[in-house]
Amino acid sequence: MLAVIRHFHEGMRARVRTDDGQYSEWFDVGQGLRQGCNLAPLLFNLFFAAMLKIAVAEFDKDPKVTADMVKIGTQVEYTGKKGRSAGKKTTVVTDAEALWTMLYADDAAIVSRSPESLEKMMSVIVRVAGLFGLMVSEPKTEIMFMLPKGIGERPFTVSAAGQTYKQTDRFVYLGRTISADGKADREITSRSCRAWKCYRRNSASMYDRRRADRQLQIRLLQAQVVETLLYGCASWSLTAERYTKLNGTHRQFLTWCIGWSKRKRSDRPMSHAPALIQAGCEETIEATVRKRRLCFAGFVIRMEDNRLPKRMLLGAMAGGRGIPGRAGERLGVSSRRGPRGLQHGRRKGRGEIERERQGPGGVVQQGRGRGDMVHEEMAQAGGGSVREAPAREGSRSREYGHLGTEEKESRGSGGGGEETATGHC
Repeated sequence: MLAVIRHFHEGMRARVRTDDGQYSEWFDVGQGLRQGCNLAPLLFNLFFAAMLKIAVAEFDKDPKVTADMVKIGTQVEYTGKKGRSAGKKTTVVTDAEALWTMLYADDAAIVSRSPESLEKMMSVIVRVAGLFGLMVSEPKTEIMFMLPKGIGERPFTVSAAGQTYKQTDRFVYLGRTISADGKADREITSRSCRAWKCYRRNSASMYDRRRADRQLQIRLLQAQVVETLLYGCASWSLTAERYTKLNGTHRQFLTWCIGWSKRKRSDRPMSHAPALIQAGCEETIEATVRKRRLCFAGFVIRMEDNRLPKRMLLGAMAGGRGIPGRAGERLGVSSRRGPRGLQHGRRKGRGEIERERQGPGGVVQQGRGRGDMVHEEMAQAGGGSVREAPAREGSRSREYGHLGTEEKESRGSGGGGEETATGHC
């Protein structure tokens, strides 16, 4: 098999096609892989893994570098039984695994707790990559310092093998804008700008044509523009303000497609709910994001326990401090709380949950969040009453009906109150 692969790549020749349609002379290809070949990604992954194996062996020789690596493990709670620790809960992270790099093809993100260790790691990577005929691009390599809340930022430089990398407060990795504060504000702004560029690309030929089929316009808008807007939304940390911004951008796209405009200066802009009704859209941007977060969390949770994505999502960091912000915004914390944790940003008491689940006429429903309020507004705009809004909410309530039963049984058995209810979700 190795001989077949070797003969397949030996003696490769290529030529370049210019803009005027002419071809250059044939020349020999001494290194590289065939683009578009099914073997290319497999061979490169094996080649890159061999290089990283040598780099890891070099890291292990320096205890400082190993100690500063970020470690992800399983969070376990212990309750003391003797002495002063009796009844007190202690959280311990066990089975910690070092996470020092994130790879995708030839892109790599190196992680460390200190600038000194990061500089040593980069020096090793540059030196080992040179042994394999690879080169680390200095202009494309950037350094970002992520600090806990309350600690001031300090400038620093990282140099490796004659290369000096600049410091930045954000960088783009696989199309995602990653900020030093860990928030998604800049990412949402970037996605909105990209969505508008995508919209204007076909505005003259499709979206601004009044005689074009509206259903075709909306389908193209959802398949092209909205997908550009929501790229990577499964891992966003979103609040009500960010959902409002996304819904506002979506509303502007819809109003342009349906041809709505103010007739008078005193006219109020069309709200999101009537725009959804006229466009024939089934769900809001917020509902789409929440659904994708649930699907992504379910996909990771169904993985085997030794898979790194599952350990990162459901595990805990050994030592250090977590990312600042509300726990409900972070996907990992919300996933450990179950489906309800992914729907609500804060934990509510039993009485508050029961009052919210008590709908019109004493009918038990899931709870009135922002999505339910938009559904009611859509029902009112469509001519129906709030009590008639919409029939799918009832089915969704029946789907989550077993959760309420398990909560009551857990509380009745003398469990830990709200903690027990959350654990059964």
